[in-house]
Amino acid sequence: MESMKSELIAKASCGELINSAGSEIVTSVSTDSRTISSGALFVPIKGDTFDGHDFIEKAYSSGAVLALSSKPLQTRSPYVRVNDTLVSLHKIAKEYLSKINCSKICITGSTGKTTAKNILASSSPAENTVATEGNTNNLIGVPQNIFRCDKNTKNLILEMGMNTAGELEILSNTVRPTHIIITSINNSHIGNFESFEKIIEAKSEILCGYLFKERPIVINGDDSKVLSYFSSVKNATYGLKNKNDFSPDSMVMKKSSSEITMEGEKFEIKIPGLGGIYSFLALYAFIKTFPDLSFDIRRGIENFSEPSSRMNIIPLRGITLIDDSYNASPASMANAIDVLSRFTSRRVAVLSDMLELGESSVRMHREAGEELNTKSVDMLIAVGELAIHYYESFRGEKHYFENRSEMEKSIFSLLKNMDAVLVKGSHSTRMHETAKKIKEHYAL
Repeated sequence: MESMKSELIAKASCGELINSAGSEIVTSVSTDSRTISSGALFVPIKGDTFDGHDFIEKAYSSGAVLALSSKPLQTRSPYVRVNDTLVSLHKIAKEYLSKINCSKICITGSTGKTTAKNILASSSPAENTVATEGNTNNLIGVPQNIFRCDKNTKNLILEMGMNTAGELEILSNTVRPTHIIITSINNSHIGNFESFEKIIEAKSEILCGYLFKERPIVINGDDSKVLSYFSSVKNATYGLKNKNDFSPDSMVMKKSSSEITMEGEKFEIKIPGLGGIYSFLALYAFIKTFPDLSFDIRRGIENFSEPSSRMNIIPLRGITLIDDSYNASPASMANAIDVLSRFTSRRVAVLSDMLELGESSVRMHREAGEELNTKSVDMLIAVGELAIHYYESFRGEKHYFENRSEMEKSIFSLLKNMDAVLVKGSHSTRMHETAKKIKEHYAL
């Protein structure tokens, strides 16, 4: 991060500087009092179960030179009084980023955001690129990634997620994207919206701060309904259908990878499933549309590796684990089941609930159960309140458990040598802990 004076921070946040002449030098920004370093600005956020304002004094004692606050403080330390600390965090991040001369590449969609972001980051020289860390793609995380930039940053690659309408509008207006990539948009989080159309509409908010509307956005063009919501800007489309600007000449899907031929050139994608193919196509379309950015597609696919718990195929002692336990939506569940179906050994699906699906929840769980039948999965281990609907729809060998702890007492007596085992569920179901136990039990 480039340093900022407290005077500039107060001005950018439209706040009142208290106990200060404006000369404090801020060299980092944090919303977590446990990560404060000397020279930090502490931004307390009020959450559902805690209020960061309660930790302001701790932040000062840990080295913070300045804090934001939406309430008066009984302190002699310098702080900036603001109306809303989260709103002010975005104002400061916007001001800071306006001084950095870099490409700002923003990626959104329902599925495939993280994979597309990671491949693109691998395609760019590491010394001048900043990309979203981990899952910090929300209203707090995006500003945090902005402050990781400095004067040498040439490419800022930001993943942008959202759970409700209005969030992407805020993020887009904070970042002011120079380039936009739209991955697959589907019914993830449908429980937070009135309809699929409302999800698309919320995703289209990423255009609000787009700096160059004469410049094409890179977008999955296989769904014409989605495409229509982005008709206000030029499009460079990618997808499996040959109507798109970029589509495969041919492709071969294997258990743990795919071979794709694009414009006569062959690529091996070390990401299993259709989701990996779409992520590669997004990368290919972006690099071909913007060759001036000097991203290297070969470097991207060779250096890329999937993050933990996202479609990791792991050979273990006696079984193969497909660890896709990070999260689950109907689209990602279908992709994971398809990957499982490509194994020739006994195929076992260990599945927990898909959350945030609202009134569509029962239907979508039943459809996932039917997908298990279509893909010839051999055994289902279902765990959780909603997972009962997988269980009721599935016609093969099946076992149901109300909670994960009960399932984990029985799972090793159910698995057999040579099984291919898929583990998946929404993040809060903590199926990553089941995957961890399997890895420990069958460690090589």
